[in-house]
Amino acid sequence: MTRRRKAQSKPKPRAATAPPAPDVDPLADARIRPFVERYCDLAGVKLLDKGADLRELKLPLAERAHFQGRASLRLALSLDALERNPDAEIAVLGSPFLTHLIEAIRTRAGRLSLGMIPPPPRVAADDEDVAPSVAPPIGRLVARVVLRAGAAVEEAVVESDVFDLSTGTRWSSPPVLLYLRERGDDVASLFEDLEAGRVKPAPASAIPDAEQVPPREAKELLRLLIGNLREKSAERVAARQAAAATQVATELDRLDRYFASILAGKSDADAERTITALHERRRTEEVRRHQVKAIVHPLQLVEARVLVQRAEWELRSTHGRRAQLAAQRPLAGTAAWVVACPHCGRAPTELVVCKHEGGHCACDACSLRCPVCVEDFCVDHGIANCRVDNQPACEEHARVCQSCRRPHCSVHEGLCAEGDHPACSACLEACGSCGRVVCNRHAQRSVPDAPKGSRRLCTACVRYCEGGTNEPVGVDEVTQCASCSKSVCTAHQAVCVVDGHVHCSRHLHRTDASRRLVCGEHRMSCAEESAAIFASDEVAGCPVCGKDVCAQHRAACAYCGRQVCTTDLAQPSRHCATCAQLAAVADPPEEVVTAARAVTGRAPKSRAWRIARDRSHFVVELDLGLTRKTVFTLRHGDTVPDRIVRHSVLGSKRRR
Repeated sequence: MTRRRKAQSKPKPRAATAPPAPDVDPLADARIRPFVERYCDLAGVKLLDKGADLRELKLPLAERAHFQGRASLRLALSLDALERNPDAEIAVLGSPFLTHLIEAIRTRAGRLSLGMIPPPPRVAADDEDVAPSVAPPIGRLVARVVLRAGAAVEEAVVESDVFDLSTGTRWSSPPVLLYLRERGDDVASLFEDLEAGRVKPAPASAIPDAEQVPPREAKELLRLLIGNLREKSAERVAARQAAAATQVATELDRLDRYFASILAGKSDADAERTITALHERRRTEEVRRHQVKAIVHPLQLVEARVLVQRAEWELRSTHGRRAQLAAQRPLAGTAAWVVACPHCGRAPTELVVCKHEGGHCACDACSLRCPVCVEDFCVDHGIANCRVDNQPACEEHARVCQSCRRPHCSVHEGLCAEGDHPACSACLEACGSCGRVVCNRHAQRSVPDAPKGSRRLCTACVRYCEGGTNEPVGVDEVTQCASCSKSVCTAHQAVCVVDGHVHCSRHLHRTDASRRLVCGEHRMSCAEESAAIFASDEVAGCPVCGKDVCAQHRAACAYCGRQVCTTDLAQPSRHCATCAQLAAVADPPEEVVTAARAVTGRAPKSRAWRIARDRSHFVVELDLGLTRKTVFTLRHGDTVPDRIVRHSVLGSKRRR
């Protein structure tokens, strides 16, 4: 018996559904996969399927320089694929592969032109009902946004909404990815269809009479598109700010406890000030380090053209200024007429004509009124907040302070006496010493414990005290050091006990015995105690050897009466080394005879002359008979004796 097959019914057409979700959730961002595919298609890179979530890239010679010279590489799009192929690279934000891919895109493809979005058939047939028409550029910006706060770094590839690049109109952007939604007929959907290659661009001959409208300048385009990226990243930035606030609070608490433990064992005021200043500096560094910084790296501007109808009106303000306002309706899709603010692309409730010569307008959210000239201006031609009074100012009356680099209005502008440059009034203040008005950049504030307290000082009046921790003080609070001419304030200055002059701390030393302060010029040492510090009036030169000795290490010679060092004083006779060397001389020198005449009052009739010579004196002994002897000392080159001592059986008597 033969069995016959049942006739199979033809499958009914099914509505387009989203592709089934993969069994393994991709580890990478969902936008990285089409990003890689688009790069491979544009750069001529072969993308081979090597299994589930595993791709192999065959790189041409021109692209290998961006991927460390490799001819091919394997790319894993999920964690399971990476486990099966450990040699593959994972495609996640922050990975080396994505860094190399972005570098290749930025080198080769900064701008991608998709062509014209296909117009409806009746427009392509040149229907007169829709003329006149223009073809403005539309597009979106693809950028890498990096958020940094402390040690945390977060990266994401963000795409802006679709904008009219000539007027700034924002076309509706689909809230979800294309393959997860039912496709619509709005301009953004048609743009994404053209970008993904689901539709082909219209040839240039389709609309031969359409005017090609140029886009805005690059500076204005970046301001518009990056502003939209800022809105899209606001939630991520807020989350990062909340995490950074928690981290900085923990770090500041740790710093406070650390420096509190250091200060607990300090009693010196200067050391406490130094540690406190270091503490404040570290706190400031941590707060600054944990501030959220957003860095935007534009990767690619994807643009196309769309056929629109445009109507224009001329607006005139009460001040006689004129501007052009345009309304437009795209002929591709089902969009209606749109009037948008040229700045933000939103539908305006009120329009303001900017005073700038360009002749343009803005909505009430993108315009301000200058209180100086009482005229309206757009946000691109002025400032929103003056640094002093937080009031707006137009471009004509807006200034940038050369001291704080912040904007302000012309009403709050002044002149700094140091350099004669303009600055805002918040940065200008009179010097506490000379009274000149200077800005913050050319001024410093003295410390609270300065002789005249904390004051603002200009560069001509500020000095740095050498006697403390080099803190700034006023010129009227210092005296110059007599040794090095550096400034020393009255609170930290000291004088040398020998010369009475002011010296800085580097040139003042405290003596060991008397604890007095002496400068370097009057600092002396004892030959018997070389490590000790003495003042110059606390030591004297030994007349025998010429060395400087202190009072503790010198004594009087019992024979000549001079103060000599203990080394040159014999014991127990207590005669100095010179007196021990007295020898008879038959013909004494002339100056010795003259000095002897002054001692005796007449021509000497000494029975014998005994003379000895040392480093500084002649020691002369006159024998006057009857056991009477006179000993005097005479400095070299003098004729008047220094000391005179008479010796007899009755004892010794010093006359001078």
